[in-house]
Amino acid sequence: MYRHIVTLLLTVFISACGGGGDESSDVITVSKPPKATNVALKGSEIDNGIQSGQEVIGQYTFNSASIPPGLDASIGFWETESGTSIHRGLKYRIPRDNSLAGTRIRFCVKPFNRIDRKAGKKACSKFVLITPVFFDPSSPMVKILSNAYTPEVVGGELLTFIINKNGDSVDGEHGFRWKRNGQIISNENSDSYLLTVADEGKYISVCIINQVTNTLISCSEETNAIQAAAGIMPSVYLEPLSAKVEVGQNVLLDYHFIDLDNDKEDIDTTSFSWFVDDNLIATDQSLLVDTSMVHKKLKGCVTPYSLTGWPKSGEMTCTEEVIITSIAGDLPRANNVAIMGHRFEGKTVEGSYDYFDPNNNQETASLFTWSIIKNGQETVVGQEQGYTLQSGDEGKGNKIRFCVVALNNQAQGIPACVTKNIAWVDGEGDFREGGAVTANLKGFPEFSQSYWLSEGHQTPELPLALNTTPNTVSTLIVDDVLPDFINLKPMKLCLSFDTSLLNSDDICREIPIGKKLSRFIAIDGDKGSSAAININQSIITLDGFYRLYRPYTWSEFKILPSEIRSQFSSAEASQLTNSQVEGVKMTPEDANKFCLLNFGAPGVASRYIHKYNGVGVGLMHGWPEDLLSQDFMVKEPDGFFVDSEEKFSAVESNEKYAFSCMSIVQ
Repeated sequence: MYRHIVTLLLTVFISACGGGGDESSDVITVSKPPKATNVALKGSEIDNGIQSGQEVIGQYTFNSASIPPGLDASIGFWETESGTSIHRGLKYRIPRDNSLAGTRIRFCVKPFNRIDRKAGKKACSKFVLITPVFFDPSSPMVKILSNAYTPEVVGGELLTFIINKNGDSVDGEHGFRWKRNGQIISNENSDSYLLTVADEGKYISVCIINQVTNTLISCSEETNAIQAAAGIMPSVYLEPLSAKVEVGQNVLLDYHFIDLDNDKEDIDTTSFSWFVDDNLIATDQSLLVDTSMVHKKLKGCVTPYSLTGWPKSGEMTCTEEVIITSIAGDLPRANNVAIMGHRFEGKTVEGSYDYFDPNNNQETASLFTWSIIKNGQETVVGQEQGYTLQSGDEGKGNKIRFCVVALNNQAQGIPACVTKNIAWVDGEGDFREGGAVTANLKGFPEFSQSYWLSEGHQTPELPLALNTTPNTVSTLIVDDVLPDFINLKPMKLCLSFDTSLLNSDDICREIPIGKKLSRFIAIDGDKGSSAAININQSIITLDGFYRLYRPYTWSEFKILPSEIRSQFSSAEASQLTNSQVEGVKMTPEDANKFCLLNFGAPGVASRYIHKYNGVGVGLMHGWPEDLLSQDFMVKEPDGFFVDSEEKFSAVESNEKYAFSCMSIVQ
């Protein structure tokens, strides 16, 4: 049933992403973001809470303000009070194991217009509480020991006590599960909890677990918001201004945030001030010096703010005053040199600058130079004002440099340069079932929304872990989006610079393999190795007697210990059409030996198991269609090897074939 629901959602999304050809001819006279109204959970009884194991259904009204009217391709999803997405789709069945009991959830809609691809603002229903299944009022209740007149503070310890319905203390062994804003806190399973900086401003609760059945008994109420720990106010070390500040220069407040309590900086709140002769003239981090400031005193100041701890703000720290001077000499110069545009492969960036000449001579043909810096080596790649990034320019740590030499009919200035990081992304975390991956971005411009993408041939693309907050990327919780992963296909992070998704101006980059990313499978492509998820490596057959293993890939075979690989001299990569995945082929005897050594008897999969549990329905397991399109060899009950086609003719003993393995379920 679950697979059918997913398939239906996929079908809907294919339509929503422009699968048809008629809509391209529509003339959009008015294009506005749509709205979702009347967002609610179906059924009036829902307001009183929902029980573990119950199916809930979301509903809403789609409102298009575009002309002609748009078609609904909205994305519905379910989230907790902390904003964590737990499911996508109109229907959601609450886990029956009470793993979400005590949590409040709601149904949300991101309205999306199929015609003009406009996305509106997220709209959500009210939160509803999930209660445990088979709740027994006589069951023990857990409470957090608290004092209404003393707020819980970071660094303090929360203690628990367990009582019955009469308020009497209850003895016995219980397991504990602590939650922060309704989400389980990893590795916190004792009867007390020490509050950390991560808890500041959050709400803490605790649940008790029956250690025999491993089911939830009850959960406490949430605490009030955890208060910040009092400590030392933040401060900054401020780099001094240049002793020589001239007209036309762009000066910057370069500072280092300091907090002896290890609190992080609130970069959105830290403030800047510029004073000329003690008069406040600007509140940006940088300042363009103009002729009105000549011979006056200039100083810049920073007031730091921290995200956590108390007090939040520090004292204003200022540079020493410097005297602004006019430009010495007669050379023209390029001020405020910058690189404009998105620094991605295939994108064109433009160099910009402000020409200045103390003698008011007009600029003629200033000189430009573009360089790419890799591993500390600089290579000149262009001499125009614009440059299109080429294949190979992107790479971890690579930079792009633009230099300009101001030129007029009277003189030539000295080079003025700016260096920027070329956009690069990598992943950190466990890329596996039960894992999570965060993205580390460097050199990226500001963007409107982000999403993850798992791609496959002939497979519709679904945005995963969509985040509509500007310049923010959601952590990819693997289990939340597992049904939408395309197995053994590279995972991509995509950025959108407008309100539309999955269109040609979105920037998508495969997540490369790296030291901070684990539990992935490497897929070799034109631009290096990328990380892909490896799920459902084996499945139980329909009769329940055998375990069938997904056909091996060449990447998996290559990382086997050498003492194992050396036993299969016939092994070679199976080249697949238009695929980054390579299969494995062996002679029949080597293939059977490989299966027996790695998985046990019977060895190579039989004809029946191969057809009705493997390749024939392999896509249901999330197995790549590339691997399943090979010419397979199977083993008959009498031990003979035949091809997997209907004719079942014997295979050649010295030829190499694709195969899958099977073993007996223990």
